[in-house]
Amino acid sequence: MSNSLDCSKTAVIAPLGMSPPVITAFVKALGGVRDVVVLTTDNPTVKQGFELVRIALKLNYPRVRVHERKLPFEDVTTTDENFQFMGIAARIIREQREKYGSAKVYLNVSGGRKNMGVTLSLLGQLMGVDGVFHVVTRDIRVVNTQLESLRVEIEKIYRAESEEEKIRVYRERERSFNSLMFPDVEVVRIPTIPFPKYYVEKVVKVLYAESFEELTPSELEALLSHGLVEKAGRKYRTTEFGKKLAEVLLTGKLRG
Repeated sequence: MSNSLDCSKTAVIAPLGMSPPVITAFVKALGGVRDVVVLTTDNPTVKQGFELVRIALKLNYPRVRVHERKLPFEDVTTTDENFQFMGIAARIIREQREKYGSAKVYLNVSGGRKNMGVTLSLLGQLMGVDGVFHVVTRDIRVVNTQLESLRVEIEKIYRAESEEEKIRVYRERERSFNSLMFPDVEVVRIPTIPFPKYYVEKVVKVLYAESFEELTPSELEALLSHGLVEKAGRKYRTTEFGKKLAEVLLTGKLRG
């Protein structure tokens, strides 16, 4: 991992899937992270994985603050759920900058469903985050084998009623847990070109208010080809898809 990244007051936002090490290994590779926001679902394996991530970071990187943001569904399987996911992620990015004063916001798109990673990558460009990354484990078979060998202990950590008990279970197999959670990985920076903030705001407001006279014909044709607007005779109007995107980017919420 390049040391050129500025990690002062750095926040990492990452969806969690079936492989918890992609989050902890990224923190290790990046260094200097202050906040880690983990997006979780109601999937039982994901819930167990979050507790493992939290305890592993608490013991190995005690200065890192770990926050869980639960998604209101077990999986992202529909367009509306994907818009909801986008809205939640957009609010978290804004919060990290405006409320918590993060100087840098990085997205780790390694976990969760593929559409989560694609959506986060796009959102990162639209909202001008400081980097989008994917974590590649050199031998995924080894990680999967380690995960299965520790499955009983992982569930014990999740079900333990006290923090002391969770830590005790981790400590009993600490060498194995640390080998699983902090492997050497390849961190791939996803190529992104940030859109100017003023332009994104302009297009979103045009979609929201249907004030199409503010756009050039070529801009309108581009929105048309992406299904964000449609023609009604000689006039343009925002599609339902376009309205949902504008609503989510403006308010962070999807009504209805």
